[in-house]
Amino acid sequence: MSDELSERKKKLLYNAIDNYIKVASPITSLLVKQSTLHDLSTATIRNELNALEAMGYLKQLHTSSGRVPTSKGYRFFVDETLRDTQCSERDLKKIRNDLYARTGNLSEIVDSISNAVLGATNYPTVFMFDGFENLIVQDIRVVFLLRGQVLVLIETNIGAMSSTIASGDSITKQDCDTASNVFHNIFVGKTIGFLMQNMDDFNKTIKQTMSEYEDVFKLVLQVLDVYYKKTKSSVQGVTKLLSSPDLKSIDKAKDILEILDDDNNLLDVMETGDDITIDIGDETGRSELSSCAVIKAPIVYDGQKIATVGVIGPDRIDYASVASVLKIVSDEIKNISQGGKNGRKKDK
Repeated sequence: MSDELSERKKKLLYNAIDNYIKVASPITSLLVKQSTLHDLSTATIRNELNALEAMGYLKQLHTSSGRVPTSKGYRFFVDETLRDTQCSERDLKKIRNDLYARTGNLSEIVDSISNAVLGATNYPTVFMFDGFENLIVQDIRVVFLLRGQVLVLIETNIGAMSSTIASGDSITKQDCDTASNVFHNIFVGKTIGFLMQNMDDFNKTIKQTMSEYEDVFKLVLQVLDVYYKKTKSSVQGVTKLLSSPDLKSIDKAKDILEILDDDNNLLDVMETGDDITIDIGDETGRSELSSCAVIKAPIVYDGQKIATVGVIGPDRIDYASVASVLKIVSDEIKNISQGGKNGRKKDK
């Protein structure tokens, strides 16, 4: 607990971890004296470092080596440093431009959010669509392209899902036009979750009273299913993780990559609350991430959480900068839904 610490220990620990995050150089009494506590002797600083190690904030990798922060030490640093985190004006403009350059396609919107975070943080970015069911249907259209092929378009409050599908020769342009009007009347204003939870009832109703549109409806379901699976998670910038000197062990990198490649694992790791969440080491709940940190934020649109965006990096990650970027992205998406749904001009 940080209340165990004297003000001198707090200052020493904070600055030692800050320096370690920047240069990855083990913490020694000489380095602390040179960078922080100039008025103390190296012997006094050594005693303070010994005390911080005994309290669990620091650890020695080898008997004769300097010290490095523990998860407890990083937790102290995070709690102290994130009270007034701010992003640079340059990064802020870049993030806003990336977000507002988004198209109306749901997949591209996901990519734009992920790329905005990746570009500003330079750490692997995960976008988890853990609130897909909260998207609200605004329109459903089935467009006849040519015999044997149709375009299914499902517009939601945040973006559109669309796919060109082979339909067979039995579906005509008239079928598509009429079915579109029927589906519009049934589903507009409903959430994707409501639609999927009541799918058996909808199937039954359409089969019994509108059987001529059953084949068209199956195409709509096919797009929903594919989109849900395809956009459930998006991971950008994996090579950034592999290039980190802190994670250069092949076995360690392999463990992390296996988590990034599994949606079920990612759902656990990316679980978040109403604001920025930071899990360090064992706090992630995964032994494979014992040397990592996961910083994540909810994406809220029209008052509903629809996704989580976050980064995974070494526990020596730049916590303040990453948290600032995620906070801006989270707030900007919320702002778009509350007043900027039509977008805004890019920052110059």
